Amino acid sequence: MEMSSLSLLQWDIVSLLTVATIAILALYFRVEKKARWISLVFLVIPVCSAMYKLWQWRMQLPELRMGLLCGIIIYGIWHILYGRKIPLPSSDNIKVWGQDD
Repeated sequence: MEMSSLSLLQWDIVSLLTVATIAILALYFRVEKKARWISLVFLVIPVCSAMYKLWQWRMQLPELRMGLLCGIIIYGIWHILYGRKIPLPSSDNIKVWGQDD
């Protein structure tokens, strides 16, 4: 992208899409490994397709691309620095609280 085209982007929309991308990636990669396909089918694919259709309809695909790129980069940096150290959840360490607890 040229510098003049970067100034034409609506940065509030880019920041919103960046936050949405980070949230989707964090939810997807922090799910138990056995349930990743469920979150892929019911979270990632519907949200990403809805984002694409909405921004295609609004004719803001450059903002969508920039938001996705920024979100992936920020999440990648976070994952390399901090996210790999956090253990993934498993069914063994999930505790359900009942009335007796």
